[in-house]
Amino acid sequence: MSTERKKLLKIPGQDKIRSFLMSYYMIGFAGFVINHTYDIFRQLISASILLSVILMMLYHRNWSSRFLAVSLIIFVFGWGIELIGTKTGFPFGSYSYTRLLVPLLGGVPLILGLNWFFLVYCTFIISSFIPSTNTVRSLAGALMMTAYDLLLEPFATHTGMWEWEAGTIPLSNYISWFVISFIFLRLMYINKPEKQNKTGIFVFVFQAGFFAALVLTWKIMSL
Repeated sequence: MSTERKKLLKIPGQDKIRSFLMSYYMIGFAGFVINHTYDIFRQLISASILLSVILMMLYHRNWSSRFLAVSLIIFVFGWGIELIGTKTGFPFGSYSYTRLLVPLLGGVPLILGLNWFFLVYCTFIISSFIPSTNTVRSLAGALMMTAYDLLLEPFATHTGMWEWEAGTIPLSNYISWFVISFIFLRLMYINKPEKQNKTGIFVFVFQAGFFAALVLTWKIMSL
């Protein structure tokens, strides 16, 4: 997006977005910890994912047809992999989605496709700063996404976003996350790295910290 267009749309600087995101996740943390507001904030999870993506993409510059095509592929295949996973138990393990994340298609929330794109895009930005080949960067990004999932899973099961059939998260889930993330990141590196869009870094870090702080707080509260 050109500087002239940003001025016309009055898009705030990334430093202001960073301050907003920090306040946003602090409010979210309080909302999930306080019993009276817990259910309200659970219902806002899908909207929160959508808002995070919108804020992040306000600062994206490369809107080429190739970028749009790759993004659409990640969205569709990300959702598709979740659909296969819920129907067959492959590759993640046996699990199912509740009706918390709406809308659903085939029993799988459409927002999951967007979330796959969101995470791939964020780790694409972060890993692009590594002075190495795109393959190494993709491996590093896949590790970041898998570490993120380690924080996401306890949050998701606690809030009822999805349920594991055996009640425990299988190792195959994390292995599959790593492999699929690597493939998506390698695909994303067809595009020029978006080093200027640091909002993606802020969102990823704040969100991961948000999950970690909440899960730790819930554990302490349950003692």
